[in-house]
Amino acid sequence: MNLGIMETINQEAYNFWAYNNGFTALVNNYTVTKGEAEEQYLSISGITIINGAQTTGAISSVEALKDAWVPIRFIICRDTDIIDDIISNNNKQNEILPSDLRSNDKTQNRLRTEFEPYIKLYYSGGRRGNIRPSRSKEILDPYVVAQALLAFHGDCVTAYNSPKALWSSDQLYSSIFPENLTAEHIIFTYSLARAIDSFKLELQQKGENRTDIEEKQHKYLSKRGSKMLFLYTVSKCMESVLGMKVKDRWVLAFKENSDFEVLVALWITVIKFVLPMSCSHLETVLKDGLKSKEQSEIAADTVVGLFASIQDTIRPQLRVFANAIEV
Repeated sequence: MNLGIMETINQEAYNFWAYNNGFTALVNNYTVTKGEAEEQYLSISGITIINGAQTTGAISSVEALKDAWVPIRFIICRDTDIIDDIISNNNKQNEILPSDLRSNDKTQNRLRTEFEPYIKLYYSGGRRGNIRPSRSKEILDPYVVAQALLAFHGDCVTAYNSPKALWSSDQLYSSIFPENLTAEHIIFTYSLARAIDSFKLELQQKGENRTDIEEKQHKYLSKRGSKMLFLYTVSKCMESVLGMKVKDRWVLAFKENSDFEVLVALWITVIKFVLPMSCSHLETVLKDGLKSKEQSEIAADTVVGLFASIQDTIRPQLRVFANAIEV
């Protein structure tokens, strides 16, 4: 389905609004005002998207939206029972996903229990149902969790190209969700994935004010597969970032996980050092999409070497990040 959405944007952008169901969002309020030339402007406050994650993921992977219009409906509702019903009914007819079939295995049950102390985070472990997390919680998408874990531990190509297989394939699933996997390590890798998204958005919002270097970074992050390839590259740079030998990457975690946005900000400090020296080397791998594990490894190793050559110079600026890590 994601491929179909991407093909529509690339080939029939003018019909996208007619083919796609778009988004459904709960909002606290909205107003419609008129501009000087009779244009109408919609202003909203307090938005939570409750349906449309697949569309979001697909359109974020295309290089340009062209003339595509994405439909969205906004709902104001303050009755919590009705809100739960709205969310349930907007999602209940979704196809059965591979993650649904794994949601009750012992690993996912254990991980859900481990996440319970983190009251501002919600990890479903692939389980879908009528119990919905608070709107104030950071919801960890189980497919992004699996992608981030696999890319961080060495296979960004499969992570990007086969997100459903990460849950459906016994071999892949067991490698991504081993018995020694902890909630804290999931938070560690997931916050890196979110930091890449946040930094890309930061660059995007600068628009014409982007510097030449920022323009190259934005161009790279706009390419298909760039996020998983860069996540993999950052993982390979971890020893230089931390200034020590990492014997087991599965134990890497933050010492304090209560504030997710703080963790994202910590990762962004790392991204700002690694990304500028990565773009030209990693971009060549993405010429025809992220397909080659061998080319990915070669490009990432080149970046690792470059980063290692300056690690002593920049280590003081990464000390806050390094001191926040449990090894």
